[in-house]
Amino acid sequence: MNILKYLLITVAILASSQAKAAFITTNEADLDAIFSQSSFGSMPIDIRIGLASELVLPDLLDITTDAEVNQLFDMHIGGINVVNFYFIDTISACGGSISSGIVGCGEYFGNDFVVESSFAAGNSGGELLAHELGHNLGLDHRSGGLMNSSLNSSTLLNDTEVSNIHRNRLVQTDGQNFWIDINPVLIVASASIPLPVPEPSTLVLLLLSFSLLLKSGFKKAK
Repeated sequence: MNILKYLLITVAILASSQAKAAFITTNEADLDAIFSQSSFGSMPIDIRIGLASELVLPDLLDITTDAEVNQLFDMHIGGINVVNFYFIDTISACGGSISSGIVGCGEYFGNDFVVESSFAAGNSGGELLAHELGHNLGLDHRSGGLMNSSLNSSTLLNDTEVSNIHRNRLVQTDGQNFWIDINPVLIVASASIPLPVPEPSTLVLLLLSFSLLLKSGFKKAK
């Protein structure tokens, strides 16, 4: 195993070991590929990822009840034709089922779904996001393909499913192109407020100003 692989594994371990540290992985390229597969013919659907949002909801980083799922979905950001992807730490409840094997939950004919950050960032991340989005688009579970009840390394959608997707209000069109607007939403325990990094020229001026203030202060102190 080379050094790069070690670094990647280290980063993954650090990311997954941080308590209350959900993170966003949109898998936009994978989603675009899934919603433009051959069954879509000449009408592929572009998945358009908007700006990420952050909600401080520490009690919803680990979801264990349907009530918590509904509480999260009530926080919807954007219009009725915008889908919210919520990213949390863990989820073990969905649609009346309780299981540690649950890694995502999507509204059936809705515009919200929630997934575990670690699984969204994994090898099946694109499949997971597309599956939950499929529920938003009105698709239910079936055997095999994208809408299999568990992740099965298949993202196939049949002609009937594609037809149903195109009729869904979440799919927007200008008459030629088709797309779905997505808002990624990160759930956090506390707000992230990164300090701005000044440009080099701004930094120099800032330091000069600070220096002048110090000199002025010393003169007044004499």
